[in-house]
Amino acid sequence: MRKFLLFTLAFWSACVGVASAQDAASEQQRLYDRMMQQPANHAITADFVKVAVQRGDYEAAIGALERLLFYNPNLPLVKFELGVLYYRLRAYDIAKRYLSEAQASPDVNTATRAKIEAYLADADTQSRRGRLSGFLQTGLRYQSNASFSPDGGVTRFNGQTFNLPPTPGGNSDANWFGLVGLSYDYDLQNGPGDVLESRVFGSLTQQFRFNNLNVGLVEASVGPRLHLPPGLLADATIKPYVAGGNVWVGGAQFLSSKGAGISLGIAAPWGSAIEPSFEYRRVEFANSAPTLSEFDTGNWFTAGLSSGYAINEQLRLDGRAYFRRGQATTDFQSFGQWLVEAAASYEFAPPFASVPRSWAITTFGRLIKTDFDAPNPFIDPRAGHADFEWVVGVTVNMPITRTFGLSTTVQYDQVSSSLPNYGFSNLSILSGPTVRF
Repeated sequence: MRKFLLFTLAFWSACVGVASAQDAASEQQRLYDRMMQQPANHAITADFVKVAVQRGDYEAAIGALERLLFYNPNLPLVKFELGVLYYRLRAYDIAKRYLSEAQASPDVNTATRAKIEAYLADADTQSRRGRLSGFLQTGLRYQSNASFSPDGGVTRFNGQTFNLPPTPGGNSDANWFGLVGLSYDYDLQNGPGDVLESRVFGSLTQQFRFNNLNVGLVEASVGPRLHLPPGLLADATIKPYVAGGNVWVGGAQFLSSKGAGISLGIAAPWGSAIEPSFEYRRVEFANSAPTLSEFDTGNWFTAGLSSGYAINEQLRLDGRAYFRRGQATTDFQSFGQWLVEAAASYEFAPPFASVPRSWAITTFGRLIKTDFDAPNPFIDPRAGHADFEWVVGVTVNMPITRTFGLSTTVQYDQVSSSLPNYGFSNLSILSGPTVRF
């Protein structure tokens, strides 16, 4: 029932978003007609720009604002808005020119000046041939079921069901965590504008009670994003890449992986991109009891598809789906897996005018269905193995300065399994300071 309500809510939200977008398009046309009748009317132009920006029609908003400057060149706030819009269109040189002109005006207040300085720093970074950006967060996380113990308090072995001994103090725990994500784009400075993209992600946890569950993870990929010839697909890119990673649990290596993949970026009619992808990974597990684990060493083949849709300037939807085929040496550890996930992000003005960046709240959901090829004879030779996992959560990002902020995530996971060994639920809450650059 909960899964049905989740999908119903997502479908209803999407329908409301589409209806709102249609209403905004009609309002933009109405304001455009009035603006053409009174091109020097600041109030009408401001209303038109607001609606156009909400719809992501930045070119129309730019045209309206530049008409205002034609009638009155001494409008620093209009120059600031133009700088922001050109930045969003990735025309960084023009954006810096308008932002610098706005910054030079003595009429700009302190809060707006802070926003201008933030955009100028970002535009300067994006104008470089080599562009480094990153995200860092540290803080504390609470988990209601840190050991991922079965909900029923039982486990199965050789077809027999056994009660698990109670854990003193329960299975809840808290930990310190650290997250880091780094991106480095290097402009190859050829005609099409190809870029070499490098990505690194890492995380580390230190449990307060269950030290054997301390986790370390590192993942990296690198590859060129190349523009396809215009005769094939308009504004399309292709990215071949190599990737690899390691995971440590309790201070010992748990798995390592390496492989390669390819992804496409195809312009979508709704103003975003459709990104189909395919990836191969060789995954090496270092399990102490491989006969009882769900996965083991083998080859993973993953075909995916992702895209996004900006309903307006503040609200954006993103979705991803993939099918993964895992081939291990044993049938009971070979599997097929489907994943579908979606997120809705809403940006809004912070409560303090001095904060240079918008705050955001993101709700997300994920469904994962995993079917194994054969029963595990060491657990129950008569029972097939299938898992169904669903995840829901919300993240609130609150920038305080251009680089520093706070972020909090609340997430609930539940796994229903045909084997009692693998079914569990877990509520986690993590929060801490962030740094973005």
